[in-house]
Amino acid sequence: MMQATPTTSHSGAPRDAGQEVPFEMGELVYSRTDERGILLAANDVFERLGGFDWRELIGSPHKIVRHPDMPKAFFHIFWQYLKAGEPAVGYVKNRSKDGRYYWVLAAAIPYDGGYFSVRMRPSSPIFHTMRAEYARLRRREETEKLSAEASAEILLARLAELGYHSYPEFMSQALHEESLARDAALGKPPDKVATHLSGLVTALSDALKEQTRLVSLFDSLKLLPVNMRLIAARLEPQGGPISQISMNYKTSFDNISEKLSNFVTGEGNICGQMDIAVRRSLILTNCARLHLEMARHIRKPDRGANEVERRAEHDIVLHLGQSSQTRVHVSLTEALRLAAALIASAFEIRRLVLGLDTIRILGRVESRRDHVSEAACSATLDQIDAVQAEISESLQSLSNLAVAIQTGLSLINVARRPEVEAMAHRAPATGAAKGTPAPPSDTPPSPAGARPNDRIAAE
Repeated sequence: MMQATPTTSHSGAPRDAGQEVPFEMGELVYSRTDERGILLAANDVFERLGGFDWRELIGSPHKIVRHPDMPKAFFHIFWQYLKAGEPAVGYVKNRSKDGRYYWVLAAAIPYDGGYFSVRMRPSSPIFHTMRAEYARLRRREETEKLSAEASAEILLARLAELGYHSYPEFMSQALHEESLARDAALGKPPDKVATHLSGLVTALSDALKEQTRLVSLFDSLKLLPVNMRLIAARLEPQGGPISQISMNYKTSFDNISEKLSNFVTGEGNICGQMDIAVRRSLILTNCARLHLEMARHIRKPDRGANEVERRAEHDIVLHLGQSSQTRVHVSLTEALRLAAALIASAFEIRRLVLGLDTIRILGRVESRRDHVSEAACSATLDQIDAVQAEISESLQSLSNLAVAIQTGLSLINVARRPEVEAMAHRAPATGAAKGTPAPPSDTPPSPAGARPNDRIAAE
């Protein structure tokens, strides 16, 4: 990290001036690095905002523009996702050579042998919230001497307090909100696929809440058949009808609980897996839009750029946009499969709960054989009736949400079809052959003519 000093730059501004570098909404910042974070290529916006000339930038660590106000927690989390092969999104305060600063929302993604990042000017309410959160966390890091890991835990806990249950949830929402704000500022219509995906994220959040409610209801039902057996032990000889019914009820209940556990916890958490797949699709959809916009900028005539180098970089960016679109398709296909699995699982549990209803009714009938049994069993049976009614309602609600999600995913695939077909005929010369889709990979090849110290002027 560069240390602030009282020296002045070529512009005459002190390094600690705290002035903001002008950054237009329509501009995009682009850079490409190797796996160590060494800059291989960037655009003129990166050069202008950073205040460094190309001889200083190309071949230098990307952190040459890192601002000391940035919390260590952010980079710890950000790099965890990139190193896992996932896209990473977050707000970043950068510092120019002359000490001024500028904010970006960075959307980075792994590519063959390194990383690719496109950044936009942030303006949404989420940005203003996170700017204040960063400042508070950075102060804590300095005063409490926090490690990056400890600070990251604090940041994630704070995001949870703000309503983001996971960092992917934060990433998908921040990138989508900033994309909407940028589109509005530039007079562009919102992306239809991203808008539909955002709506699905809301439906999935509702499904996850319903799933949590369902688990809680089953937990509250767990002890009721045990209570029935205890009551039966006082009312009748061992092995009597009420005892046997309560044992049958518990056996059936345990079977249902096991099946419920299989699809709501751990790797079998269907709603959780769908949520991950749809959020990944939302992130990649917005990333692909930025990549393809950047490819169009690079392709624009520019007197100062070498045509061979610019064309090679254009192919990399275009191929990455196509690759992101392919990953969107893969994630959506997986989400559709999971939606069908959720519908089937909810139906199976509802079928089993109907069997549980039969046992419950038998218990009610048997308890009415005399006034003593009815008085003793009535309260527990009333509780079982009430909880089972709520379980049936919850399962119906979960099934309805799953069907709505499945329908939404199908509509998104239909909406994406023209875009996918158009991209199939737009493959770069160094990527897939023309007329065939780009391969499902995050690793576009390094085209001939691209050199480690290439300067790519994109604006």
